[in-house]
Amino acid sequence: MHPILFDFGTRRLPLVGDTHLFLASYGLIFAAAVFGAWIVWRRLAVQAGIRPADAEAIGFGTLIAGLIGSKLTLILLDLPYYFEDPARILGTLRAAGVLMGGVAAALLAGAWLCRRRKIPFWTAADAAAVPLPFAQAVGRIGCLLAGCCWGLPAPGLPWAITFTNPSSAEYGGCPLGEPLHPVQIYQCAADLLVGLAVWMVWRRRRFSGQVMLSYLFLYGVERFIVEYWRGDTVRGIFLGGMLSTSQILSLVSAAIALLLWKPRSRRPLRTAS
Repeated sequence: MHPILFDFGTRRLPLVGDTHLFLASYGLIFAAAVFGAWIVWRRLAVQAGIRPADAEAIGFGTLIAGLIGSKLTLILLDLPYYFEDPARILGTLRAAGVLMGGVAAALLAGAWLCRRRKIPFWTAADAAAVPLPFAQAVGRIGCLLAGCCWGLPAPGLPWAITFTNPSSAEYGGCPLGEPLHPVQIYQCAADLLVGLAVWMVWRRRRFSGQVMLSYLFLYGVERFIVEYWRGDTVRGIFLGGMLSTSQILSLVSAAIALLLWKPRSRRPLRTAS
């Protein structure tokens, strides 16, 4: 694949010195996914009665919290590795981190920001849940181009994918010359299905929180299943290889959604206005 779209070579920068400059495909696609999600979030938030200024503040705060939370989760899950060489923490700047850790951090930050601005949290959460799976689907295309989040070996599989670009191994860590499950495409397709389901719930929602809880449950289930075709173990493997970190977090996500569904369903649908 193509982890580097444009290579500008080594340039001398003020205060930095010689620096290798390039435009990474993952970074570009991630930025496009965030931009698209931001536009949809702002529009739906305003429809739900949230003032544009509040929507922008909450959106920005939760985005930053999500980015930090996903990378902190990645570091916490492998502390000995980062303690050996703290400089490795800088490598997380090129990594997406643990997505469910980012979602948890974003929800906590969103709850705090909504409370400060006197906005119903579940109203804002429902609006945020709609673009989230679609942004994740776009992000998986970036994973495919970068060579990260690769699948298990799949010799003889007609739709297997084989990475041959040395840059994919350098920046994404994937094995070269070996047919693999295109798990990035599996995840992209699953995220799109979750997105369509969540969008339908948004249009027919009956109580505040229904959309976000639907997302947490559906994403938890599909991520738990797709993880069985993942071949990279950097995200953490537990119980003798039976479960990954993402699968454990997915179970927690689905369980929380189920536990909150009934009490939330007794509450009327609210808007921020």
